Amino acid sequence: MLLFCVLIQSSYAIMRILHIRYLLLIFLLSFSALASADDKKENSGTDLLIISSYVSGAPWSQTIISHIMQKEYDRKDVSMNVEYMNILTIETPEILNRYKENLFSTYGNNPPKAVLMLGNAPLILRDDMRRHWGDIPLIVCAESRYIGPDSTYMYNQIIPYKDRIYLKDLRNEYNMTFLAARAFIPESVQLLRRMIPKMKSLLLIGDLTDRDIDYDQQLSELINTEYTDINYKFLSAGAWSPDQLLDTLRQVVPEETGILFASWFHKRMFAGNMLMMANSYKVIANSTLPCPFFALSSSISSIEEDGTIIGGCVYDMNLYCEEIVKMINAVADGKQARDIPYYDPKPMVLFNYPYMVDFGLSPKNCPPGTIYLNAPPTFFEKYRSALVVGSIVLLLVVLFFQLRRNKILEQLQLVEQNQRFTHSKMAMALEVVDLLPWQWDLRTDEITYSSYKPIEQGKKEVSEMTYTTDINDYLTFVCEEDRERIRQVFKDVRANKVDRIKEEYRVHRPGKPYDSEDWMEARAFVEQYDEKGNPLIVVGSSLFITERKIAERELIAAKERAEESNRLKSAFLANISHEIRTPLNAIIGFSSILAMTEDEEEKKEYVSIIEKNNGILLQLINDVLDLSKIEAGVLDLYYSEFGLNGVLATLKGVVESRLQDGVDLIFEPGMPDDYVVYSEKNRLQQLVLNFLTNACKFTSTGSIRYGYEVRDKDIYYYVTDTGTGIPEDKLHLIFERFIKLDSFKQGTGLGLPICQLIIQNMGGEIGVNSKLGEGSTFWFTLPLKPKQ
Repeated sequence: MLLFCVLIQSSYAIMRILHIRYLLLIFLLSFSALASADDKKENSGTDLLIISSYVSGAPWSQTIISHIMQKEYDRKDVSMNVEYMNILTIETPEILNRYKENLFSTYGNNPPKAVLMLGNAPLILRDDMRRHWGDIPLIVCAESRYIGPDSTYMYNQIIPYKDRIYLKDLRNEYNMTFLAARAFIPESVQLLRRMIPKMKSLLLIGDLTDRDIDYDQQLSELINTEYTDINYKFLSAGAWSPDQLLDTLRQVVPEETGILFASWFHKRMFAGNMLMMANSYKVIANSTLPCPFFALSSSISSIEEDGTIIGGCVYDMNLYCEEIVKMINAVADGKQARDIPYYDPKPMVLFNYPYMVDFGLSPKNCPPGTIYLNAPPTFFEKYRSALVVGSIVLLLVVLFFQLRRNKILEQLQLVEQNQRFTHSKMAMALEVVDLLPWQWDLRTDEITYSSYKPIEQGKKEVSEMTYTTDINDYLTFVCEEDRERIRQVFKDVRANKVDRIKEEYRVHRPGKPYDSEDWMEARAFVEQYDEKGNPLIVVGSSLFITERKIAERELIAAKERAEESNRLKSAFLANISHEIRTPLNAIIGFSSILAMTEDEEEKKEYVSIIEKNNGILLQLINDVLDLSKIEAGVLDLYYSEFGLNGVLATLKGVVESRLQDGVDLIFEPGMPDDYVVYSEKNRLQQLVLNFLTNACKFTSTGSIRYGYEVRDKDIYYYVTDTGTGIPEDKLHLIFERFIKLDSFKQGTGLGLPICQLIIQNMGGEIGVNSKLGEGSTFWFTLPLKPKQ
């Protein structure tokens, strides 16, 4: 009898603790179960089977089930049943097998069309479900991102890293999608640090469910690696009774202890059966304790109801439930679960404001974006009605006086409008002619000027389109080269040495880059003197004359170009007359001697000299013609396809006769013999032949190598010799006209300049690398052109 009374009193105490919401929830679930049973009779099947890892009334799973049941009424074509695993009571393989047999016998004839798993534990049934129900869609509310062997769930073990099977790897194999329902461990510890700055100890209140064992492992690893100054302890329902837990919690130091609350499921033997108790945590959460609990699992209803659980870093449970409903509807509409992307909720910080303040925690320590439940109304919220009425009355009073004021101001506005229009037109006219009228007050050193916009950015008007600036600030806009000169002019005016100003100087104009310069002409005179004859007011104007200065510079540059052109023409005529005179003298002189000599050997020698000079004269004329064509822009270029190796190899026969004794000529092709290019064949031969001819002149021993290399966007041609080389200080002159480094060598000094102009017209580059006494490499590049 005593035992019966104790049980009755305990039951009454528990019933008082449970909130009325859970009574309504149980009623709703009962009604839903009846409705589901009726639907089962009518439809002879279940569309959705919900399997919870826990028991009926567990806060997290029951919140999800309630939400889904409510949505069932909105969609009549989806029927559902709920099954509870009571995972803590499955302690042996035999109990697990009995649970499987009962489950599959219940739904053997009418298997569900989809399964919603609340927690990771139901996943140990996945292979049996596939064997009995085929490729059935699975939607998993996963409290961990991995699962382990069946034994870890039966024996409450930590899942070793090697045995972990990650859910993302099971999606395709088991036609599964999942919604992460994880705890935000690192974020929660950071939040505790923020809210309890002097925290030295961290307690986790949990149980032997696979979820809380995983939380314990994560926290242990985090504390050992990142928070070594914090002592950590796991208070598990498997080892602690509620009374022991409460006694321990009453002895902690609130300022130094942070408490994370996960859940408090424990087993109890009743009437010969092992039961899983779900609501014992309410006794703990509603006890009078010195320290608050920070929620680790996302049941917002607990944060609203339970006085010790003040909040935490959780996810939005309503959004989470809505995502579950979306996935259920997608599967009901025929979409495969494996094709549905998984959902990973974002963390948010949530606090029950009155409970947080009661425990002495400051809202100032809360991170930005914190959401408060039951927060006191703000001043505006509290006095909203009075503020609205007062604002309306004040608005009417202001409106009345404003109407009267507007009538008075209308006429003034018309006058101001006319004045503004006049000033605007004047300022625009001054802006068009680039004229800036100004006045300098020597008493204050202020310059007052009229302009459409100020010369200083952000300067405010002193009157209509009128601005002021200090004379020293104005001088900062004058370029450094002219600044001291203009400063001295101002000093001369102040010293009464001059009474008029006419100066041209450069300024940095506002609105333009600082390195740009404009020319300005300033003209001014002293308008007012004091009684001692000292200047007081200077009036003047500044005119921008940049265009005039540019025109002056262009005229000067044109004059210099004309003079340079005359000089170059004279130099060209002098050089060309010298180059023509030399072979002509030889031709005329030896022609005269040829007529007088009788010796056949001498005749042959004279004829050879005449022919040689004829060739020099002809080459000179051809070079001058080529140079004239290029400079006149009428150089003809005829592009065609040809075999590059064949064209360059023919040059070897032309040049070999010009080689000095002991010099080898080597052709180095860069590509196979069948390589074809699209280029100007004649100009290419002219360029390479000119380089080879020069190399023959200056190479007496060794070799001359020529060839090409095909690169990404162009072809690199080169002629390398082992000749005399070129002094480093003469390299920059090598492409100048009529430049001959050795005046005793045959040539006009126009070959390389012509090559340079031809290559530039063909879009290439030319250059030379040389070392005195070792030889030279003349090279050029031509772009690779596609066939037209």
